[in-house]
Order: sequence, then structure tokens, then C-alpha cells
Amino acid sequence: MILFHIGAKWIMQRVKGKISRSFIFGDASVVRRIAILLVCIGLLPIQTALLAQPEENTPWPVPVKTVAIINEDDQGLPLKFPSAVFFDKTMNEIYVVNGGNGRINLYGSDYFPRISLGTGRGVDSPNGIFVAGDGRLFICQGRTAKNPARLTILNAAFFPLKEILVQQFPEAESFVPNRVYVGRNGNIYVTGIDFRGLMVLDSEGNFLHWLKPKDKIWVDQQLDYSKLPQDITGKGQMGEGEPPPVPENEEPPEIEQRETEMANLPDFLKPKGKEVVEEEESKKFGPVQVTDVVCGSEGHIYILSEETSKIYVYNASEEFLFAFGKKGGSSGKMSRPKALAVDEKKKCVYVVDYMRHTILIYNFAGRYLFEIGGKGSSPRWFNFPTALALDGNGNLVVADLFNQRVQVLDVKFEAGVALFGPNDQSETLNKQKLNEPSPE
Repeated sequence: MILFHIGAKWIMQRVKGKISRSFIFGDASVVRRIAILLVCIGLLPIQTALLAQPEENTPWPVPVKTVAIINEDDQGLPLKFPSAVFFDKTMNEIYVVNGGNGRINLYGSDYFPRISLGTGRGVDSPNGIFVAGDGRLFICQGRTAKNPARLTILNAAFFPLKEILVQQFPEAESFVPNRVYVGRNGNIYVTGIDFRGLMVLDSEGNFLHWLKPKDKIWVDQQLDYSKLPQDITGKGQMGEGEPPPVPENEEPPEIEQRETEMANLPDFLKPKGKEVVEEEESKKFGPVQVTDVVCGSEGHIYILSEETSKIYVYNASEEFLFAFGKKGGSSGKMSRPKALAVDEKKKCVYVVDYMRHTILIYNFAGRYLFEIGGKGSSPRWFNFPTALALDGNGNLVVADLFNQRVQVLDVKFEAGVALFGPNDQSETLNKQKLNEPSPE
């Protein structure tokens, strides 16, 4: 796909060049030259339509160009469900977690595969990856038959340095590392699969604390009555120990009898019908499940929660600043956000939505700007995307999971809003009040 794109573009440039030179320097009559030129010009749109399509007739509010499509590994085999991506700014390389075969593939700046990392390097179940400025690789790995969940650290030559068994830390018995990022302060921030809170380690991998963004979350209010010290089923009385077993075929007592026996119980211990319990499922304030984390060059920490469809922003001292994002299935809302990337040049945040097959763009003030993508298999469309990163040219690198490829996209726009700075009222996308901060 890449070679076809580059080759077709090169051929068209050569064709255009030959036409131009023959017209200027040829010895045929002027009329004949003009006739040939007109015929060639008429044929050019037919050949160049595929190349021009990414920049024209876009269904999105900004031009989106397909730079490259990565769909093979270093052995020439098809990618199998790429689930995570990371761009190494120092070496100008792209890392792709090839989830279908449990390996990590490395691609150069030309988007061609270089090498892959597997069991020989201690990589057998990678979930996420981060490459530090000194070349160290931090790899989140899940459980296997031979190894527990862990954070694996390799040096710049891909030799193992350390393995951190995360489940040894407080409150981490069920923690499975999913995404990792090293902040400006050297701390290592690790998210877990379906886990509430962000694990914070020091630069040596020692446990420091949990960073737990809090919000209103759905909590099932149904009580586990089997753990209560007294019987509240209407078959016994308080303070008499274990009630006798109830035969399965025995009919329930009369309503009046139940009301009498339950009269002295506090309200929260009184039995509730199934329909009442379901109605009492409500939102409570508590720690959210953390899905992804990214740290900016100024130290800001961006924490994504798929559960609440929000991004929580902290400063370098891990003090909460603000949150933004809305949950939903329509345009401008997030259904199941899986990953985020921060573009400090354009001053915006990209979020990939797994269920809506889109990438949403917000400015640094937290205001929604626009989105690109949608479900499909053509270039610039997605089929359950799971991760994204920014390469050295500012292109989006997207793990397109069920299309089994990685897309590199050039999204042309400017946001122009500094984080916590004055509002920029410029309308660079020809949309009113595009860069105003979110009213929320």
C-alpha cells in the first residue's frame, strides 16, 4: 500500500514533468502541442483521483490526508489486531503492539518495519509501551501461564533491565498494567485494566502512591444480605444467631407478618424487592476507572477514563485542575474512549473512541472542536480503533484494531488555545467560537 502510494505519486509527477518539457522544448506545431496537452490534462484527474481524495471532498470540517498505512510486520506477515502505538521522539521510530501474536513491532521514520520484540526479549503479553528519552522501554504485560502481570523495563539495546511485579504493591492484588507513561518528574504512571486509580512509581520502580481522580460514577446499591449479622428475610428474629434453613418449596409469609417482623429494622437493612433495588442504582462520588495517561512537557498529567468519558487534568504536583468531556453516542460525545494524545504545537488533545470509531479533538481549554473518522475499512475510516500517538511530523498514528492496520494521518488545522491562558477568539476552522473554553 505504501509503495503503491509513493510509486503512483512519483509516476504522476514524472508524467506532468514530461508534458511540461515537451510543450516548451518540442519542435511540433503549437496547435499539435496544445491538442496533446488538453488530452493529457483530461486524463490526469482519472489517475490522480485516489491521491487527491484525502485532501478534497472530505466529510470532515478539516482536510485529512492518508500519509501511510502500516499492515505488515518485519517478517512480511499481516499485522494481527494492533492494540497500542507509541512514537519515540529521540529515534524517530514507531512502536506497535501486535496484539494477535504478542509481539512489539518497530517501524522507522519511513514507516517500514525494522525489527520486532518477542519472548527472546522477555515480551510475551504486551498491552502498552512507553520509550523514555534515554532509550529505556517500559512495557505493560498481562498474565500468562508462566508469568504474572508485570511492568518490564528494557534498555536501549532491548536487553531486560528489570521486571516490576505490580501486584506486590498496596491495593494492587488484581492490578494488570495496561498503559504507562513517564512524567517530567521521573515518576512512572501506570494504568490498570478496569482498575480505579493510577499507580504512581518513582524512577526506580518503587511504589509511591495512588492517584485517584474522583467523579460521579454508577454504583449498584444492592446489599449483600448474606454478610449481615442478622436475618432480614422474615424467617427469623434479630439477635438469635443463624435462622433455620428455608425449604425451597415453602411459600413466602404474609405481607402483614413481614411488616411486623421488619418494623424495628433500620431502613437500610430492610429487604427490598428486585425492582426497588434496580431503581436505586444511582451515581455516587468515588474514584473512576483509569484507561490511559499522557504527560505533557510542562508536567501536566492527562488522565482518561472510559467509565466517565472524561479527561482529568493535573499539574506537575499532581494537583487536580479541571476535567472535560461528555458521555454519549452522538457527535461530540465519547462512548468508550480508549486512548488520548496531546499535541502541544496545535494545543489540542486527541481522543480515540472505540465504539464510535472516531477521533475527537479538543482544545487545551477542554472545548470540543470536531471529530474525524467513522466505521469503515477505507483509508481514514476505522473499525474499533484502540490507540493513537503523534509522530515527529505531527501526524496521527492510529491503531485500527479490527481493520488490522495502523493508519498515519495528517490532520490539518490550528486550535491556538494555550492551556490556562487567555481565550483565543480566532476562527481558524471557520467555525464560530471554536476556541472558546468549555462552559462546563
